[in-house]
Amino acid sequence: MTRRERGHTLIGLLAAMAIIAVLGVSLFYGSGAFQAGGPKSPRKDGKGTTIPGLVKAKAQDGACQSNLNQVRLGIQVAETSGEDSRPQSLQELRLGSTFLSCPLGKEPYQYDPSTGKVQCPHPGHEKF
Repeated sequence: MTRRERGHTLIGLLAAMAIIAVLGVSLFYGSGAFQAGGPKSPRKDGKGTTIPGLVKAKAQDGACQSNLNQVRLGIQVAETSGEDSRPQSLQELRLGSTFLSCPLGKEPYQYDPSTGKVQCPHPGHEKF
């Protein structure tokens, strides 16, 4: 190896370290770690104080919406299956326990058999 080729590896190493440093600073700055009083979450439920935590909470929000859609479809199928009545509980749908509670807060979904409405009681999921 010549002296010139060794210099390129040192420059490449310094560039990689600079990129990692910039990513690290942006991760901590975006998480609010440098704010007075510690990081705060912009969510109603207080989950996700870092950027990866917010992304995970957002993904679990999507899973909650999907679960509620599946439960609502199960209720519609039960209504149209010839019985002409709604199930008295969500367990009658036989969807599995993972579909019957919020993946983020683990609260069981609230079901009103008289109206057939299903809601998630987790803060921030009121519109689901």
